[in-house]
Amino acid sequence: MTAPSTSPDREPLGRLHPVYQHLPDRPRWTCRACSRDWPCPAARMLLRVEYDLDRVGLSVYLAGQLFDATGDLLRLTEDAQPTPAELFDRFLAWATPQSWRQPQPGRPTRSGQQPQARRLPQTGLLPQARRPPGLRRQPPRPAGMSPVAGTSPAPTDPRSTIMDVRDAAQRWADAWATGWPAQDGERIVELQAEQGDHWASMFRPCRGRSGLRAYVEECFGEETRPAEVWFGTPRVDGDTATVEYWAITYPYDQPVTLSGCTVVRFDADGLVTESRDYSHAKEGRFPPPTGLFADRHP
Repeated sequence: MTAPSTSPDREPLGRLHPVYQHLPDRPRWTCRACSRDWPCPAARMLLRVEYDLDRVGLSVYLAGQLFDATGDLLRLTEDAQPTPAELFDRFLAWATPQSWRQPQPGRPTRSGQQPQARRLPQTGLLPQARRPPGLRRQPPRPAGMSPVAGTSPAPTDPRSTIMDVRDAAQRWADAWATGWPAQDGERIVELQAEQGDHWASMFRPCRGRSGLRAYVEECFGEETRPAEVWFGTPRVDGDTATVEYWAITYPYDQPVTLSGCTVVRFDADGLVTESRDYSHAKEGRFPPPTGLFADRHP
């Protein structure tokens, strides 16, 4: 992806490449593109994609943004001042790998012991606090929002990294590949964001999680035999994945073969915010070409 040659701070927002539009608007620290608290879900996804496995680099960058935001937000006396816990959750907690997070109070750990509740610092975050010696203030960066990644040590266990779009896409494909033949709609629906839309075709939008649930229940109600389903390996670009599939369904015991692909977009939590299905149907049972889904389901 080629970045624009002009500075995002000087270029009108509408003329920027979309990747540069989810920037913080200081001093209120709302997103310039969607007006949500920054980092907004889109900004978080872009940061995760950019830093990939560089968890340390992402945390260092976000800590710098937290420092700047603390000074700005605490000076806005007309608004309610955020607490240290709220600022931590907003800027840093979402980027913490799952394996590093503290267990919830009252929930037993694997050892069976009750974990202790995490204590927050009693001192407030002061806007006039000085940076540690040797840490120089960095100029703002475009939506990339980051220095060159890859300068920190690589993680020892890739399974403990933050949510990756490729993992989310594979989880989505696996849910359909197993949930469709089993007619387990909840296995599919639980991966949809509450307000996420599924387009069964470009002329049939299924609005929100409830719309997707109604759609799969309608389809499963017509299928009198388990479907034969194949899903390919997701192809990922940014926060979006494309997944090719092939299915032989049996509505009212008559075979119908479907061949298509679905474009799926994910939020920062790995849930589907939009999925658009493009497919072709033909009456009869036609297995996929040999080797097309050699390494995938079923």
